[in-house]
Amino acid sequence: EGTGSGCPALPPLPLRSHPLLPSMRALAPLLAAAVASQAAAQTGVSLGELKSGLQAVLDEVAASHGTGTALQLGWKSATAEFALAAGTVQRPDEAAPRRVTTSDTFLFGSGTKPLTAAAVMQLVASGKVSLDDPLERHIDSVLDRLHPGASLRGLFGPSASKITVGHTLRMQSGVQDFDFPPFDNFLIRPNETYKVHSPYEFVQYASTQKPPLLCVPGECVSYSSNNFVLAGFILLAHANVTEWWQLDLPSFFPSAARKSFRGLHFLQRERLQERLTVPGHTGGGWAKTPPMVIWNQSSSILGWTCGNAIGTALDIAGFTWDLLGPDASVLPKDALSQMTKFKPLDLGWAAGFIQYGAGLMIETTRYLGHPPTLPEWGTYMGHGGDTYGFLSEQGVVSGLNASVTIVANQDTDGAIVQRNAFCKMIQTSAKILLGKKLDLQCQKSAAALVV
Repeated sequence: EGTGSGCPALPPLPLRSHPLLPSMRALAPLLAAAVASQAAAQTGVSLGELKSGLQAVLDEVAASHGTGTALQLGWKSATAEFALAAGTVQRPDEAAPRRVTTSDTFLFGSGTKPLTAAAVMQLVASGKVSLDDPLERHIDSVLDRLHPGASLRGLFGPSASKITVGHTLRMQSGVQDFDFPPFDNFLIRPNETYKVHSPYEFVQYASTQKPPLLCVPGECVSYSSNNFVLAGFILLAHANVTEWWQLDLPSFFPSAARKSFRGLHFLQRERLQERLTVPGHTGGGWAKTPPMVIWNQSSSILGWTCGNAIGTALDIAGFTWDLLGPDASVLPKDALSQMTKFKPLDLGWAAGFIQYGAGLMIETTRYLGHPPTLPEWGTYMGHGGDTYGFLSEQGVVSGLNASVTIVANQDTDGAIVQRNAFCKMIQTSAKILLGKKLDLQCQKSAAALVV
């Protein structure tokens, strides 16, 4: 996922034919069987052995990337909950380097999207919104409030009238992205990165791309983080607030479900250092950004509701488990079933290599020539995250039936999490818990850097 607002940046790949994945209801027996398998395995394996094995994975990856690299892991399952951390960090306002801890906070980029989608689905469950509603019905008043005279059709042309709420959550609207090198670099210029940027700026920039719509709405599945700024406007239209930066995402949920957010916070316009304890390191990557420490910029550069979650890896892993686990408690079953209807991306970034639902991905740590299919080893249901200086992967992992999040504080090595730490986490866990030796072709860590 691309450096900047959270849009992915794997090279475009050719689409292969692939049958659609089953819904969450069809997957329920697989998850239940995995719960039983994991529970049986853990009766003969100490939690300490699992934690020790995973700590070794994090330590190896952190050491191979040198001083200043920090990783954090959160694990939540029916039988275990724990967090691990590795590496050293030093914010510019700290006197000396220190070990990263499990309570340190990181940015999660597009790992925010499942939470934003769940909030919209809560509006659907309450009858205030339908997935078939025209998007403009809900957001034109918000657009006009943010930029007088603005409308969805005014930005993206007359065909934008065909975009529905469901298209937005499922990456089927056809709207262009804003996550391109010129805009990503604009937001971190010295005279821009400390300013407050309205979410309207992101949508307006996307509307200048040609063509403004990549397809007739509903006729393609094309990844665009812009969809989840538009989803934020849906929430804003139904929030009892007057300003975009007053949006309180957890407030859309019943009080019992709000507990699933744990320590997560959603940044609006405050400076990052108010809540971010681990500095990120950006440079190169998809956006070809210059080397820079991410720690005190305006949080508004993150793209608002498409990428503004901050917290610990365990915060994200816990929410994902409560959303997708066997005792899913965040949403009513019907709403969750709508989120877990997947189709392969078929246009643009990662076409044919990721499945997309409603704010959810099915990903894999290795690509076998077809979109990932549960319950293949290496696959997981959740979402990847990439924002300035941070990479993360989060999801319920096939074969382990655990919700796992791993986050790193750099984006220069785009494989540090998915192809390296997350991949090795699956291999290590399968061996310890199930006695199963896997070869997922994980990235080999380089020799430790001398600093």
